[in-house]
Amino acid sequence: MKKVFVVLLLIVAGVGAFLYFPRGGATTSAQNAATLAILNTAIEGARSGAAFTPALDGEVYATGDLVRANVEGRAVLTFFDGSSLSVDPGSQVKVVALNRVSTDGIQVTIEQSLGRSWQSVQKLKTPDSRYEVRTPSTSAVVRGTAFLTFVQQLTTGGTQTTYQVDEGTLQVNATAGGTVTVSAGTQVTIAEGAQAPATATPIAPSPRLEITGSPGLGFLVLAPTGQSCGPAGGKAEIFGCTVANNKVTIREPAAGRWGVFMTATGALPSGSLSIEGFLGASRSAGQSTARAYAAGEMVRTGITVAAGPQLSAFEPPTLVTSVCAAAASGRVFATGPVDGRADSVKTFARDNRATAVSLVFTEAELNQAVNQNAPSASGGVTLSDAKITIDGGGIHGTAKAATQFITVNASADVVGGPVGGKFTLKVSRLSADPLPPGLIDAMKGLVDSSTADISGTVPFLVKQVAFRNGCFWLSGVTPN
Repeated sequence: MKKVFVVLLLIVAGVGAFLYFPRGGATTSAQNAATLAILNTAIEGARSGAAFTPALDGEVYATGDLVRANVEGRAVLTFFDGSSLSVDPGSQVKVVALNRVSTDGIQVTIEQSLGRSWQSVQKLKTPDSRYEVRTPSTSAVVRGTAFLTFVQQLTTGGTQTTYQVDEGTLQVNATAGGTVTVSAGTQVTIAEGAQAPATATPIAPSPRLEITGSPGLGFLVLAPTGQSCGPAGGKAEIFGCTVANNKVTIREPAAGRWGVFMTATGALPSGSLSIEGFLGASRSAGQSTARAYAAGEMVRTGITVAAGPQLSAFEPPTLVTSVCAAAASGRVFATGPVDGRADSVKTFARDNRATAVSLVFTEAELNQAVNQNAPSASGGVTLSDAKITIDGGGIHGTAKAATQFITVNASADVVGGPVGGKFTLKVSRLSADPLPPGLIDAMKGLVDSSTADISGTVPFLVKQVAFRNGCFWLSGVTPN
């Protein structure tokens, strides 16, 4: 992984961004946009009418941008106010308008032309805030609501839109006329050319999970589809998921393994988590796990959900060093020397073909690696005061970069993702004033070769690159 860190050093030094963006090009700030998290590959983005290109985890999208998923792709857009939109395979959504208003207000218009999405909208904080969803047959006005939108192609031509509301209220206007209020626990379907019905209808009883943590225990559950939900981090990305204090409810949970992350900010003599399955009012299954937690301790476990819903026993709990180590799939490599971690995966891959595997790195480890390499970065660039932070928007670096000609106070944001099954990094924002073009041109060849070398440093087929607060991971499959 040394090559990865060399590239990070060069990026922070401000000598690599122009590989991807013209000098003086505009950038979009996540403070006024939506940040993309890619759960499965095959997500593409188009900016303001430009052609679609492969999207990367941590990229930001704003007014006029489009995100689409093919038959395998899944993604989550998280807006600057904490609202989120989860996109299912085969879906297409467009950010028609996204603006920050007043002090904490947000105005959003989403256009969905096909597929399923799940939207968890934060309570709107100002009178001029607005969240609206448009489809070919409807528009829906939202205020603090969790709901599903399904735009379906009809065999007779045209589409129909179904809204299912799990929390809050939607005011749905049919393009052909009429308005209907859709409250929690109800749904409505409106085809193109049809008027809105007078009332919504109840959602039919369906399987659900109810997950409850004891006071003081933070937790996050991760669906087999990759979305997360829980009070830890305030996530509500899973379709049909609502969060209330220390309880999570998930309607129609997907079958498969569900990951569970638990932590306590303070010492907790007994922290417990229970998961119960229901069909209507009938309880079908229940499992619980409990242990003592030291302050800041983090634990990974899991449980398998089958039809019914039925539940397996909890997997034995394992201590982890980050939420990434808990959320990453397969055999997780998150400890030991950073430079030797990829070699450990290579050794594992020799005897474990076509096996799910993940590499995890934390913010603290990156900072340690940067500071160890900084005195002799390469190419005549020496770094000092280097600092790296990680969040959903990628890797953010600041440093003082010095050559024999100039000293630059630089900062850069880096996003990443799998392209052709290989790990790719891209600079999304750069500040490095006054960095002369001559220095950039002189370093261009070095950054070019170093960036290209990254694709060969990860010894498995990369399917996901995910950034979280304080860490990131790469997941994929070992060679056959």
